Amino acid sequence: MFVFKRLFFLVLLLFASSFACFALVHFSKTSPAYASSFQASAKFKNQLEESLNLDKPLLKQYKSWLEKAVKGDFGSSLLSGQSVASLLKEPFLNTLLLAFCSLFSLSFLALILALLSLYYKNSLLARLIHFISLSFFALPSFALSLCLILFFAVFLQILPSSGAYDIGFENDVLNRANHLILPTLALVLSHLAVFLRFSYAALEQSLNQGFIQACFARGLSKQRVYFYLVPLHALGGILTYFAASFVSFLSNAYIIEAVFLYEGLGALALKSMLFKDYPVLLAIILLSIILVFVINFCVEALLKLVFKRQSYV
Repeated sequence: MFVFKRLFFLVLLLFASSFACFALVHFSKTSPAYASSFQASAKFKNQLEESLNLDKPLLKQYKSWLEKAVKGDFGSSLLSGQSVASLLKEPFLNTLLLAFCSLFSLSFLALILALLSLYYKNSLLARLIHFISLSFFALPSFALSLCLILFFAVFLQILPSSGAYDIGFENDVLNRANHLILPTLALVLSHLAVFLRFSYAALEQSLNQGFIQACFARGLSKQRVYFYLVPLHALGGILTYFAASFVSFLSNAYIIEAVFLYEGLGALALKSMLFKDYPVLLAIILLSIILVFVINFCVEALLKLVFKRQSYV
């Protein structure tokens, strides 16, 4: 029943978001004609849109797209003519790699720093951790990305400033990892303050529980309580928050991809919006929704299983 309810809401969300996006693109002033030149004549623009059936009514266009999408056919790009499935394959894998590497690094770093801040509460170290994380949070993600490029790629010249790999090194794991460092760093630092603050609050709330005080009374060491029992008790709330924040995290990843010219879904989505390439744009939005759903579903199922076993024990 739990799985069917989640799948039902997923289908509703996919339908509503796809229609809303289709309507926004339909009524926008952009056109595939502008991909060749922003000075394209009105006659050329109308002829091209007529040949691509973009002059049809909104509902008729959406119905035609939906009938194919239900069968798994998302059509072809209006700009390149390439099938959407083949066009999205590599960008989707790149975005997936960037998002999961960044989320794992962020979760681990936020939890470690929150534990240190709680263990050394009101100390200089704790205040320094919060001050530095808030300093990065004060900068917009695109500005932080530009600062990282300026420092590491221009001044120090130790990291590449753009792209997912160097030309000719497509299958080189180390080269891809090298290009992944700066986008990952930008994503982690731009979200660190929020994740750190929530982790700290969850850990502090767990520390004030009665059973934790009983552990101190029984003579358990401070290190064992702070670095094992408290995180174990707070883990459910922390994981739930991290999973719920994946939507904003993914949208921010798209912005950072565009700044670093990282060949992911973000740069492709921006190009599709500019030139009214709705088959590609809708496929990206649906993929993003499904990815967020899978993350939240897995975390929810894991927590249900863990808490069920804990209550049984």
